[in-house]
Amino acid sequence: MSKRLILPLLLLLALPARADFRDVERTLRSQLGSPMYIPLLGVARFATWIVHPHGVRDFQLATWEGNSHAMSMGGADLERLLQRGLTPDYQPLVRVRSRGEWTFIYARPIGSRFEIMLLTHDHSDTVLVRADIDAEQLGRAVSERKIAGMR
Repeated sequence: MSKRLILPLLLLLALPARADFRDVERTLRSQLGSPMYIPLLGVARFATWIVHPHGVRDFQLATWEGNSHAMSMGGADLERLLQRGLTPDYQPLVRVRSRGEWTFIYARPIGSRFEIMLLTHDHSDTVLVRADIDAEQLGRAVSERKIAGMR
């Protein structure tokens, strides 16, 4: 009987490590409505789990296009929505605010990897991305100039 309880307990303990994206998305959804459906995103995510391009081990993406309510929100409002869904171990890396455009990038360490949460808004379009990145592989890719646009 105790063996049957161990697996569900382990799963419950593992869920919060990935829950940040869903928490942020849920908060944004309450203000912006449902995000746009992206065909074949699940296939791309599965391929990323296998290939790990440039050290990216996993990602999640949500996008809201042409949202009139988002146009009336300020950068500080969007950042508060982002922070509401993040755990305290996330630290801000980038905060850029200009007229009608905002970008916020938060990150947290996960052993030899790090996880970033990016929220960007451009007039009426808003995008949320979570990425789990292997720091060593990314560093090698950057130093070898294999990333497109760096040659």
